Amino acid sequence: MPLFKIDNLNYQVEDKIFFKDFNLEIENGEYISIIAPNKSGKSILTKIICAIIPTTDFCILDDILLNKENVLKYITKIGIVTNDINNPFIFKKVKDELKYPLTNLGYSDYQINKTISKTCDFFNINDLLNKNIEDLTKSDKSKLLIVLALIHNPKLLVLDDAFNSMNRETRVFMLNKLKELNSNGLTILNITSNLNTIYDSSKVYVMNKYKLVNEGEVDEILKGDSKLLKMGIEIPYIVDLSLKLISYGLIDKIYFSYDKLESALWS
Repeated sequence: MPLFKIDNLNYQVEDKIFFKDFNLEIENGEYISIIAPNKSGKSILTKIICAIIPTTDFCILDDILLNKENVLKYITKIGIVTNDINNPFIFKKVKDELKYPLTNLGYSDYQINKTISKTCDFFNINDLLNKNIEDLTKSDKSKLLIVLALIHNPKLLVLDDAFNSMNRETRVFMLNKLKELNSNGLTILNITSNLNTIYDSSKVYVMNKYKLVNEGEVDEILKGDSKLLKMGIEIPYIVDLSLKLISYGLIDKIYFSYDKLESALWS
């Protein structure tokens, strides 16, 4: 039994059909990426999965069928991060924002303080704890959104272009942290148009016009770069360079690190 399943999703608004007989399964502990160009259904799919758009009996998470009766049980098992860094916060202070979901779940003061301390240490955000959210950089706001999505220890983390406002250093740091959490059992669904965020995925799906049109491992999907470009998905420079070097017989695989690519060329 998969941890998460979408079973024959059909969703339309008036005469506009968005998803028709859409299926997806994610096993416990997988790191799945869905890559798609803009206006291909990324945000709508995220909102359906996370119960922001109400649907009935299409999504199953940890044996809980998403419907009106089960929605509260369902959403406690999921963490969601969108690319909107301007309006999602409720409180002025970072610490108060972190306390809020734990308070709603009935944590004691001791549990709240312990959880926040452990989380801040892991994500290296102790320096942000007493700051006003409005004073944070875009990268720090994006980092905080991921921390907030994880602080209640969900079964599934859903990311919707969650790294778009991060600088490169923060993005690399957070992706490494998510890789570590995934290795310890967190299941991740990364829905994105940014290929720089998919390198640690165990499987990648390509979505276009509200349909899954391809699937495979990271290297396999990236080797179809011409198809991705036609869809409007930008290919990272290091991937494009690797593919050109492969065509010349200089290397035999795609590299995602310039240091590793340089070492491969020198060897």
